[in-house]
Amino acid sequence: MRAGWSQTDITPPLGLPMGGRGPRFAPGVEVLDPLSAQALVLEDDAGRRTLWVSLDLIGVEREMGLTLRWELAALTGVPLERVIVNYAHIHSGPMINFDGYATVVEKPPGLAGYGRELQHRVARAGLEAVAALRPARIALHHGESEVGINRRGRDASGQMTMRPDPAGAHNPDLWVLDVQAADGRHAVIFNYGCHPVIVYGFAWQALSAGWPGAARRALAGALGADTHCQFIQGLAGNVRPRVLADLEAGHFRKSQPEDVETAGRQMAADVQAALGNTGNALELELAGTDGWFNARRDQTAIPDIDHWRRCAASEDELERNRGRYWLQRLDSGLPPVQCVPWAVGLLRLTRNHTVGWMAGEVLAEWLPLLRQCLPTDLTMFGYCQYVAGYLPTDALLPEGGYEVASSPGNSKNGPGPLAPGLDAAVQQAVRGLARQLDLEAG
Repeated sequence: MRAGWSQTDITPPLGLPMGGRGPRFAPGVEVLDPLSAQALVLEDDAGRRTLWVSLDLIGVEREMGLTLRWELAALTGVPLERVIVNYAHIHSGPMINFDGYATVVEKPPGLAGYGRELQHRVARAGLEAVAALRPARIALHHGESEVGINRRGRDASGQMTMRPDPAGAHNPDLWVLDVQAADGRHAVIFNYGCHPVIVYGFAWQALSAGWPGAARRALAGALGADTHCQFIQGLAGNVRPRVLADLEAGHFRKSQPEDVETAGRQMAADVQAALGNTGNALELELAGTDGWFNARRDQTAIPDIDHWRRCAASEDELERNRGRYWLQRLDSGLPPVQCVPWAVGLLRLTRNHTVGWMAGEVLAEWLPLLRQCLPTDLTMFGYCQYVAGYLPTDALLPEGGYEVASSPGNSKNGPGPLAPGLDAAVQQAVRGLARQLDLEAG
């Protein structure tokens, strides 16, 4: 087996609108720490390869995501179905997903220019990872982390709001791949699900890789400065950093600069603890496949035209943007979205170890439902290929809340909530992909 990796800087120029706040157009004015693109290539004994790219970005819309992935496959020769582009979902980076937002504001030329430069840098990172391929030993370790906490809870009136819920789903699963190259180089890839939403609480217009960047720095400090530490975001759609949770008061407090380092150091310590657990030496037998399922939107729950008129007249920038967009769209005769085609894929590492990936912000409750579909050791990457909004389970739909009810209006693929039937649609798609990989579906 062989492995190769690389890293490159993707920090944008200052002055571009910041992402992760909906269509609010505050420009970046300072850099707290750089944003990175990281790439890992794994090759099995038969010469089959997979390429994983991790980006310190909020996520991109579908067209750019498909372009990034296609170019990586075209330039490296890694089959498209085995190319995974993951977004750390950094909320203190550029608004690279501008084209997916519900806004009538024109896209800034500087943001378009950064997007073109980003594609070049990401492609270069993939090529450099392939060029760095060396014989390697690969081991998989499992651990746990409590860096994240569920962020969906009911207020005194019974409404589902954004508040810490220690009893809610948050997936403590920590998945760590330890790669030891024959020439002495070392790479550690870790997967966990938690929103990086600390920095903008104290520095609204600052660029930063957030707690994932802090975790990578702390991990490299412990394992050696030359260690390649790569983070892959998991099912974090409803998970926030626990360090911000004031459980006694029942809310998330305002963040401070030290919170970033606290969460990063805790994650680094948890990764080291996982590496200390007995691992599974992997003999790779790579295969991949991907597909789509239809996430239907509930047409009976779409707000009426008066709702969008009130939004369009709001003093709040986010409300005003989405109100004007949906008024203009509905007046043009273009109807709301009926369904959202959602990308999903499986990558077989060995006959007993599988990686699943999904586009968008997949909520934590999906992990046990997806593990019902496969008898193998399954881990899930979220925020892959492109980010198309939140994906709740059927059980969460009646609860409402931001991820279910209000967030679809921020996106051009809205504005109504998703409809029941999601569990069956996703599980059917995953079972079909498993059969394609000759994995026995549960």
